[in-house]
Amino acid sequence: LLLAYMHGNAELCKALLRCGVCLATTNNYGVSVFNYETPTKQLLFSLLDSLESEPKWAEGDVCSECGAKFTLTMRKHHCRHCGRLVCARCSEQTMPILKYDLQKAVRVCQICSDVLTMGHGR
Repeated sequence: LLLAYMHGNAELCKALLRCGVCLATTNNYGVSVFNYETPTKQLLFSLLDSLESEPKWAEGDVCSECGAKFTLTMRKHHCRHCGRLVCARCSEQTMPILKYDLQKAVRVCQICSDVLTMGHGR
């Protein structure tokens, strides 16, 4: 997924997501579609907007947004929209995700909050 994203191949990225690839997966250097440097985030917003069902949750020991290490007091959370592993501070937003039939407000990261409220990628 990251390679397709790096080359701007939106159709391949979306096909991989439909096949169940975890959007939040990082490579050995900690790079993912969320932190890879691009001129704009339009492709990322489009991919997030295209998600049709709850994605697989990412694994790890650090917050994918701020890099904080998880401990007994620093708990792991997952953005229910994109599946990223995030700390409480980086996932303070809660909202229902109607496209996943989640009527009750659930935890989402800031990027997904923006996509879900502003409709980026449409």
